[in-house]
Amino acid sequence: MPLQFQYTLRLLPSSSTSDVSAEINGILKESELLAAPSTLPAKSSHEESVLDKSLRLALSLHSTSPSSSCTEEEDHAPTTNCPYRKIGAGACGAIFAQAGGSAIAKLAKDSNSLELWNDFRQHIKIAKSFRNLDFPDDPPIHIPKPLGFVPQDKVSFFSANPALVQAAEPIISSLPTHALIAERILPLPRSTRHLLIEKYCAPRGKQKALADPANSDCLVRVYLGSTNGKSTGMFFSLRNLKLHLNQLTELHLDIEALASRMGVALAVMHWGARTDARDVEFVLGSSSTKKATFEDDLDNIEDDAEEQYVGPSTYNGLEDFFCRQTEMWVLDFNQVRDITLDDAGVALAVEAVKLNDPYFPKPLKESEAEKHAWKAFTVSYLEKSTTILEEALKNDKGLGDEILALPRKFILGIIELEKERMSRREGANA
Repeated sequence: MPLQFQYTLRLLPSSSTSDVSAEINGILKESELLAAPSTLPAKSSHEESVLDKSLRLALSLHSTSPSSSCTEEEDHAPTTNCPYRKIGAGACGAIFAQAGGSAIAKLAKDSNSLELWNDFRQHIKIAKSFRNLDFPDDPPIHIPKPLGFVPQDKVSFFSANPALVQAAEPIISSLPTHALIAERILPLPRSTRHLLIEKYCAPRGKQKALADPANSDCLVRVYLGSTNGKSTGMFFSLRNLKLHLNQLTELHLDIEALASRMGVALAVMHWGARTDARDVEFVLGSSSTKKATFEDDLDNIEDDAEEQYVGPSTYNGLEDFFCRQTEMWVLDFNQVRDITLDDAGVALAVEAVKLNDPYFPKPLKESEAEKHAWKAFTVSYLEKSTTILEEALKNDKGLGDEILALPRKFILGIIELEKERMSRREGANA
């Protein structure tokens, strides 16, 4: 049973597009942000270390890296018998991929559970909702393509993939089991991984971290709702490395861009796919598609241009004439639940945020970084939600204008959650 709110969600009048800005200002006032936050201080070049500057450039959205550095195995197309290895794991499954492969197999730990089927079903629905929106050149967020699902009784799949079985047997207790097949999110490039180890790994563990093959599977979790990030102690892993808001701010990454993209993604999952987005993850990884490293330069070469070198300044092979970009991805849909377009749906969506890791910015905070993140998230969420729901009203005459108030109720619910947390902390400290 979902958690029940101890307060009544405020009913707001539905609005047309023309007064969305006024409604957004009302929400920001509720979270004490009607006045624009102070500008985040820019770090001068002499204050920013070479390491921090390199990491900022590497982790910024759309930053490019040579294609060959995203995965050392990329030049080798996988064969049927090419070994699989585990590249990640979660509560419901372990994830396997082949060297050089562009797909992953997520195998259910419990063959009697329907959780992986829910993962696949929700993944399809959310991916479709993203495709239905008009993001021509710069989608705010990427979602791996769902490719297929193999139920436990499809024994022929595992017979045809003995290398997958061999890799899974020490980890999955009951084979065959359910398998979800999806596009692989490529890890951040080797150069970025080395920078992260240099920045956040304790000195005594750096050589071990550099030599650990598991650290080639590097995706960075974006925790905009936490300022508790710190360098690690004895144990360090780049698999699902968590970078908190204070660390992202220290690197002078574009917090507002990250928060805005997160707000758009959540609006799509809530009101496009009509799900609660429970336990989804937001990570930085490499783009799945390659582009020419000097694509713009190629277009600018004149017909009468003299012979010249056109290509990367350094390269390790022909693959470096391609590049990949750092992008934000959303993944993991096994706990996602359907919602309805009413107060009950809003309650489920608010509950999901309460139970999730601290990806989403929080209201009522004191630091300028937290204020900027919350405002960017809220504005993008409300604007995209309004667009989605107004389109739904056009396409479904059975819906009423009252659905336009739902996104604002969600944001107010998040504000109330934070007020409850603050009240509990004050009571504990009294």
